[in-house]
Amino acid sequence: MPTGPAGSGVVDGAVPSPTDRTVSGLRDDTRHITRRTTTGTRPRMVKRCTTRVRRVKHTSTSGTGRRKRTRTWYTDDSYKDCKKVQQGTMRYTRVVRRARWCVELDNVGGNSTEDDVWYEVESDVYRKATQLKEGAKLSFTPLRKGC
Repeated sequence: MPTGPAGSGVVDGAVPSPTDRTVSGLRDDTRHITRRTTTGTRPRMVKRCTTRVRRVKHTSTSGTGRRKRTRTWYTDDSYKDCKKVQQGTMRYTRVVRRARWCVELDNVGGNSTEDDVWYEVESDVYRKATQLKEGAKLSFTPLRKGC
């Protein structure tokens, strides 16, 4: 059952296509929030193997009835017993905050009351916006509203 205006094609639960999400307005400002990282440590796990020997019992039977004989002998079978054990620590880089590129628009959708609206965008859209003068027309598909 349609929930939008008649003939709009909007259906309950439908995800709008990227063309429906395109916004346009006048470029106001741009903001790049850099990625922040920190160094962390975690245990360094290594595989440690030891060679072990297992005693294996063999039997062989010959004859039948009262003359049946069973011969038994043993051999040593060696195998590797491996376990992961901690050997010191290792350092790694952990991302605390991901990088974000933001653009602020005025007159969003031609509405003069919708000013100073921030959108998070992809880096190439941000680069394009920085090359435009303030007040220039700009339209793009944002990743999300706000920044």
